[in-house]
Amino acid sequence: MTDWVEIENRAALSRTTCGWPKAEHKREAVRKYWRDVHSPAIARRAGIYQYRHSPFDPVRADLFESVDGIELSAPANEQIQWQSEVAYLDEAAMAEFMKSPPDPEVLAQLLGDIELLVDRSTTYRSVGDNLHTYLDRTGDPTPLGPVPNPRFGIFFRARSVESEFRAFMRKLAQTWSETEGMLRVRLNLFDPPDMEAERKAGYPVKTHPPELQYNAWIDLVVESDTVAWPLLSSAGSADASQNIAAAHAYPVPAIYTFVFGGKPTLAGLRGFAAWESITAFDAQNQRDPRLLEWMYGPVAKGVT
Repeated sequence: MTDWVEIENRAALSRTTCGWPKAEHKREAVRKYWRDVHSPAIARRAGIYQYRHSPFDPVRADLFESVDGIELSAPANEQIQWQSEVAYLDEAAMAEFMKSPPDPEVLAQLLGDIELLVDRSTTYRSVGDNLHTYLDRTGDPTPLGPVPNPRFGIFFRARSVESEFRAFMRKLAQTWSETEGMLRVRLNLFDPPDMEAERKAGYPVKTHPPELQYNAWIDLVVESDTVAWPLLSSAGSADASQNIAAAHAYPVPAIYTFVFGGKPTLAGLRGFAAWESITAFDAQNQRDPRLLEWMYGPVAKGVT
């Protein structure tokens, strides 16, 4: 049996971007553009080992049992509305990504979506054992579309110093992974955003102010919402209060995997709308690797 968690954990570096769109754009329209236009283009860039994107619904302040001192709600105008994680095998792979496409003018067109749509976004880097999947019993390594089980992006702000916060978060993630009814736990511990590096890579700098930035994220999938209720205090309420200042639970209505294990998915090649139609009709001819390589070239070889 293929060990999908082991495959995912080969990545030793990730960039997680989250933010919200300009006020003049409708949320649903931005979601479709990010899914059907922006993401398939990003999936073609070199060096990507895994690429997932998910929209977020408003924070669920009632998901967890309250713990003294931990903020569970957030003002509507401060809540992030999407999250994209691009993971790489190593620094060399990320360097290839940053040089792709090689023509700076073409890269500028690709990143023009940021100027077009984004009001604020922050990119967080995680390195080495600061990104780790502890559990995945979902049975689907490349999820696409509406989620079959409750899924949440849990974003944390630290109260304690970095070393203590990170040690506690690893303990918390391990505890969660051993909880009955848990389907997936992935933890990313964020380095402080490096705006100068983003600027040098050609990205427009639109980061959130420090007080709105996060220090960690857990990708959480549960059998039912009730599984989540005691989780925040499961590693000890006093320890949680001492280390966590905020835990914002963003419901994930859908998730899209565009690259897995270094290869694009069918949605990464052809877009989610095409994948949806091909799946609905079980059109195996449109999945044939010979056809895909004719349409898209060498990038389609080994498509997942």
